[in-house]
Amino acid sequence: MIKNKKNIKKTAITGILLMIFLLGLFQIGERISFVRNAEAEDTTTLQDDYTAFQKYSLYKKYEKKKKYDKYQKYKKNKDKYGFDDPKEKAEYKDKYDKYRLYKKNPTQYRQYGIYETEYKKYGKYKKYVIPYKKYGKYSKYKKYDKDRYNDYKNYGTDENKAGYDRYVAAQAAIAANIGEADLGGGANGPNITVGILGYTKNDLQDSYFRIKANNDYNIKDNNGNIIAQIPAATYTKVKYISDSVLQAYESLTATNFTNIVSFDAVDGDNSDLIFDINNPGSSYDQYRGMIGLSFYDASSSSDDRIWVINTLPLEQYIWGMGEITGTGDADHNRTMVTAFRTYGYWKIKFSTKYAAQGFKVTATTSSQLYYGYDWETAHTNIKTAAEDTRGKIVMYLNGSTNEIALTPYSSWSDGRTRSFEERWGSTAYPWCRSVDDPYGKHATKSTATLENEGNHMVGLIANGSLNLATNYGWDWDDILGYYFYNINLHQAY
Repeated sequence: MIKNKKNIKKTAITGILLMIFLLGLFQIGERISFVRNAEAEDTTTLQDDYTAFQKYSLYKKYEKKKKYDKYQKYKKNKDKYGFDDPKEKAEYKDKYDKYRLYKKNPTQYRQYGIYETEYKKYGKYKKYVIPYKKYGKYSKYKKYDKDRYNDYKNYGTDENKAGYDRYVAAQAAIAANIGEADLGGGANGPNITVGILGYTKNDLQDSYFRIKANNDYNIKDNNGNIIAQIPAATYTKVKYISDSVLQAYESLTATNFTNIVSFDAVDGDNSDLIFDINNPGSSYDQYRGMIGLSFYDASSSSDDRIWVINTLPLEQYIWGMGEITGTGDADHNRTMVTAFRTYGYWKIKFSTKYAAQGFKVTATTSSQLYYGYDWETAHTNIKTAAEDTRGKIVMYLNGSTNEIALTPYSSWSDGRTRSFEERWGSTAYPWCRSVDDPYGKHATKSTATLENEGNHMVGLIANGSLNLATNYGWDWDDILGYYFYNINLHQAY
């Protein structure tokens, strides 16, 4: 659905008070938001707490900038007064101590009077480096090294802190409401089924489908019965016979299957099972998890398909997401994988579009791009971002119901996003509101051009996310909260 590139103009932030519209979005250059419960009974108190939350969040960024300032002072002093290695430091320390003895009793320790230079150098190290050593850990706050954060130093009041704490507690209570996020699934979430290839009957009558795995694998029929156990690295071929019948052969005596033939791990651990489906003409032919072939009998014979379906936990599906390369800012990656995960979770829960074909999503832009194990191993930062946000999905509190928030995204906007209603006519997705979007606006392309290129401009704008993370230092949850209205993040597994 997206290909992210960074080409967006920075905007400046002044020190004016942050503005909040009662039922609108908070939008200002350095907006820190992600959720607001507009359904709360006491909206005045909630708005006050939300305002305090915004201000104190900015103050916390100011604090991080000040910590980085201390790190810089430590580093400067270390570079100027430090030593090349521990041995050199120990030598200077020894001579420093000896010269101190000389100063106390020059007559008794006159032989140490020659160490004045070493005494002065180690003295400066002791004065200017050692007291600041504890600040070395603050190097991680480099992204806050911007003058604009100084504007927020007065937001750290007790009143703002109290409102911040109340607001955080309220959001924790919302997130504890699992609502529709009840699929379970263990540490890697519920399974998702992905249609990765669709063959015509002629394709598999004139040729064949071929598969092998890195570990021993089972071949099963449509009832889940094990027909054969095949050693690792051994090819099995499958072809279409007729009348919904598939035939597996080469690794076993030719065996016919009605509608479905599937492959999984002999040892029961599909998480480390990698299948090579030998997909000619594609760069992506390795997939983690289970593989199945399912015959789809369409209303028109010409539309019949034999679908190759990959079944795996949602979290491992994310590792192969082809929407990004993972080379952008880490918070941009976290934003994108969370949107990808939420979309997948929603599809598992509700989608019936491909039910007759036997899966929930395709591996193409008809759903969202999925390239499997080849992409996972070539773009490891995506897996890192998924692990950083494991199990987090976007939700929307609608009255007392915490709904899974379908999270559409596209590459660019023309300066504003579109509401779901404006673009697609439905009022069922109120978190997809139109917001001003200077961050994801394409510099040269017209609205018509962007739309023709597939930019629906509803929900998250990927290049806006990249810009906000890279050039403004926004955290991933803040980015999601900018593009999606009144959301909360829930730990679904």
